Amino acid sequence: MMIIVNALELLVDEGRQANAGRFFQLGQDLLALLDELSDVPVAWQIADLWMGSAAARVAPPEDNPEEARVLELVYSSLSTVQKGGSLSDDWSPDAVRVAHRFVERGQQMDGETDWVPPRLRLVGKTGHSGQVLDLTPELSEQLGHLQPFERKMPGSVRGELVGLNVSRGNRASLRLPNKRIVRVGFETPLRADLKNALYQHVELRGLVKQDGDGRIFHMRADEVEPLVKPDVRWVDLFGIDPDFTGDLTTERYLEANRGDA
Repeated sequence: MMIIVNALELLVDEGRQANAGRFFQLGQDLLALLDELSDVPVAWQIADLWMGSAAARVAPPEDNPEEARVLELVYSSLSTVQKGGSLSDDWSPDAVRVAHRFVERGQQMDGETDWVPPRLRLVGKTGHSGQVLDLTPELSEQLGHLQPFERKMPGSVRGELVGLNVSRGNRASLRLPNKRIVRVGFETPLRADLKNALYQHVELRGLVKQDGDGRIFHMRADEVEPLVKPDVRWVDLFGIDPDFTGDLTTERYLEANRGDA
C-alpha cells in the first residue's frame, strides 16, 4: 500500500538518552538539506517532538502540503544511495555536500560504546510507513564518493525571482527560463532590493557556482537589476516613421548611406 507522505521523522540515539549536540546538529543539517532540494524557501514545521530517544517529526506548513514531496525525495534518494545507486539531477553539488555532512555527523564518537545509527522514517496521515533508513557509516562513505565537480567564478544570471526568506539566513530562489532553480545567497544590505523585485524578472550579478556540465546551481548575489519588459515589440516599429527616407525610396536611401555610421 502506497503511503501519502506528510512528514519525515528523525530519530536519534534510539533506546537511550540522546546526545543533545548530535540531535540539534542533525536537525539543523536536515533542514539545510531540505532547503537545498526545495524550489522555493519553505517554513518547515516541527509536527511532533519527544524526549528520551530524541525524535523530531518535520512537516511542511499546513498551507503548503505539496512540499512533502521534498521529504520523500530525501528519503528515497538516500535509500537509493544506500543500495549502491546514484543521485538524480535534482541534487546539486551543494545538496550532496549537505547530505554527506548530515549523515557523517550522526556517526559514532570516540569512546562511545552504545551508539546506534540515527534513523529517518517517512510518516503519513495514518502513521509510519514501516520503512526505516539507518544513517550508517557505509551511507556516509558512499555520499562522500558521489560529491560532484563544481567551479566558482564571477557571473550573472537572468530569471524570475520566485522565493525569498530571511528568517533562517538570507536565501532566495531564481527560476531560469528552462524552469531550473538557482539558489541564491546574499548579504543583508541586498534584502530590500530583492524584496522589491520578488516575482519579477531580474538579472543577478555575483559569484556563481557551476556543476560539471556548466549549469549554474548557486550564486552569491552582490547586485540585482529588475528587467523591464518593453512595451513595444520590434514588429510594432515597422512603418512607424514613413518619412524617414525623405523623397528617396528605401533602396536609394540605403545605397546613398551605406557605410555611413
